[in-house]
Amino acid sequence: MRLFYLLFRHFILLCLPLIIFSCNESTVDPELFGSISGTVKTSEEAGSLPMEGVTITTNPGTTSVTTHSDGSFNLSEVNVGDVTVNAKKEGYTAVSIPVKVQEGKELVMQVVMGIAPPETAVPAEPVYALPLDATANLQTEVKLVWNNGETEKGDTLFFNVILYEDGQFKGDTIAESIMDTTFVAKNLKFETNYRWKVDVSNRARQETKGREWKFRTENFPKNGFFFVKDTLGSKDIYSWDLAKNHLIRLTDNGGTQLHPIVSPTEQIAYSSNESGEYHIYTMDRRGKNVTQVTYDFPVAGYKSNGGGFCWSPDGEKILYPHNESLISINKDGSGLDIVSTAPVGWNYKECDYTYGFGGVDVEKVVVLAQGPKSYQNEIYLMNPDGTGLFLLMPDQFGTISGPVFSPDGKTVIFSRDTIVQYDIGKRMDVRIYSINIDGSNLTDLSGDEKDGNDIQARYDELKDKIVFTNVANDGDGLKTIWRMDPDGQNREQIITNGEMPFKINPR
Repeated sequence: MRLFYLLFRHFILLCLPLIIFSCNESTVDPELFGSISGTVKTSEEAGSLPMEGVTITTNPGTTSVTTHSDGSFNLSEVNVGDVTVNAKKEGYTAVSIPVKVQEGKELVMQVVMGIAPPETAVPAEPVYALPLDATANLQTEVKLVWNNGETEKGDTLFFNVILYEDGQFKGDTIAESIMDTTFVAKNLKFETNYRWKVDVSNRARQETKGREWKFRTENFPKNGFFFVKDTLGSKDIYSWDLAKNHLIRLTDNGGTQLHPIVSPTEQIAYSSNESGEYHIYTMDRRGKNVTQVTYDFPVAGYKSNGGGFCWSPDGEKILYPHNESLISINKDGSGLDIVSTAPVGWNYKECDYTYGFGGVDVEKVVVLAQGPKSYQNEIYLMNPDGTGLFLLMPDQFGTISGPVFSPDGKTVIFSRDTIVQYDIGKRMDVRIYSINIDGSNLTDLSGDEKDGNDIQARYDELKDKIVFTNVANDGDGLKTIWRMDPDGQNREQIITNGEMPFKINPR
């Protein structure tokens, strides 16, 4: 028995390293942090006084801070290990102190800075580090990094960062008289060649010009989400692929730009009230080549905000409501034609167009008719020329909005509120519904998980999701964009501060 225990003990000791090795192979080391705090004061010759306004940085880099009036500073999250703390202020000799940061511990230090001696030597040319010369495919925010070159340690240096867009002979000074050796160039253009350089000077204003390096930004992203974003009271159209630095503002013309609808040829139609009325415009995916489509007959109707229009399946025409009329117009503004007229006392409000009605190659239009009251709504199906009118959803108690076809043309989805405050039309519980094109199987897709109102629903081009807007039922809260499965399952928020979504599969 004793021999058995001895053999078992040796077995465990032999296997233990293998067990530990196996565990280490399957884990990822977390980031570990400590903190650094301290005070900065002048040298004894300068009175040992606390120094305010000293720039404190570290290498490897963390947050840059400046000292308070008592000379104190604090860096709360610093990666553990060997770190160099740098202190700089004009007129004083720069100081660099190596320290070791330990996990969960605060390192307290004192920095002493002497008055810089008179500078007689011209600064050496800066040495660039990042990005490497001729680097391509960079994002539209680029971190520029350089060092002091051969300049004597302790010299007080000031850097000007100059950026040139391709073809420019005069660059823009994007940073002036900074003391740090890094700067982030922001809001750069896509698909653009840039040149950059750093000029350096000392306290005696002796200057050395830096040489030019170059880089190129990435290609214009193929964003799939188009939506409206409210920024400082201005509503504009944006595109995004949910990646960092790919949020692109497509409109900036004054007024309000709403309801982006993308054609099969990836041309964007939208409405704008910059003329005082909501008219339809088109633009390309980069926000360029803007063309006004409507002139004499704007998008109009009961409490219209310029929405409710749609593209024809071939991307050549736009269908839109103008009070009691449903109008067809070519995308260049020609060929205006009244397709249908609503019942007396009613307006057409919104429409959608499919080329695969009922799952076969048949074109059909769905249109929302609005009565004198906000809660009087009917949904119709019709042929593109206005014939073959079929009442899909008769007038029932509740406010309806946004009817659109499913990708297979077999159902229509829309938003409906059955809790209505009469006359003022305030919506209290708006849900997304689907209904078969024969009027059967009315289904609540929002279910029990929703909070607030679900509005502006439509299928994405991949046909596997419904994207929609959610907003508090007071109508004044932050609008957010969500998506869910066609049966209403797996709801998830994808965009904060957005509405009127349209999702395509970029080509």
